[in-house]
Amino acid sequence: MCRLLGYCSGRDASLEDLIGADGLREFTGLCALHGDGWGMAWYERAEPIIRKSPIRADSAPEYDKLAREPLSDLGLVHLRWATPGLGVNEENSHPFRYGEYAFAHNGAIHPQDRLPEMLPEQWERQLAGTTDSERYFLLIMARLASRGGDMVAAIADAVADIDARFEPNSLNAILLSHDKLYAVSWHDRDRVPEAKLRTHGYDQPDIAAYFDLAYHATDSAVVVASSNWPQPGWTPLENRHVLVADRRTLNSRVLPLQ
Repeated sequence: MCRLLGYCSGRDASLEDLIGADGLREFTGLCALHGDGWGMAWYERAEPIIRKSPIRADSAPEYDKLAREPLSDLGLVHLRWATPGLGVNEENSHPFRYGEYAFAHNGAIHPQDRLPEMLPEQWERQLAGTTDSERYFLLIMARLASRGGDMVAAIADAVADIDARFEPNSLNAILLSHDKLYAVSWHDRDRVPEAKLRTHGYDQPDIAAYFDLAYHATDSAVVVASSNWPQPGWTPLENRHVLVADRRTLNSRVLPLQ
């Protein structure tokens, strides 16, 4: 289980520019629980750049440096809390890249011993690590080809397939292309791992809201992120929907995943 943040801005902007110094401190502070690594993706024109590490974000000078630099007008940040049984290493750290696309996931897909069944053999061979998350990403990529480049349809297909064949607690994700941001809100409130969260010191009163996502859209930027840090004035992203933000115009829309 992890924390996500994605952004699309009218100019190159740092994470601190987008959410403020207090927001950066609060978001980064989520690594007290989500401390199994961090990752960022941003774009130089149409090319995704990935930086990631299996060490805790607030112990990583590179994270602090990158969070304060205006890297790009399009990017994402991921704070990892590894699913037990999935190794804490760079290969399993998010975000993942495939061609022009970058992806980060928050959630777990069970049962783990059946994860190799998620992908066709030719796609399974492309894995760099061992996670359910990377497989989820590659399943979207496989469906994108069969859907003629329709990303929302590819996401909906992948989500429906995983839900039918496995037991995901959350398929929340940020997916970037060179021209759009996609924020996927798909989670099962009945599968929030309450006991695990409480054991690790999670003290929020509405534990069922752990997987909730919210977004903030202005004339200058669209930012979407996981819960559990102050987000005054943000709009909840409805469950089983996807937010699509256009890099060029900053127009955004929320579409059902059906």
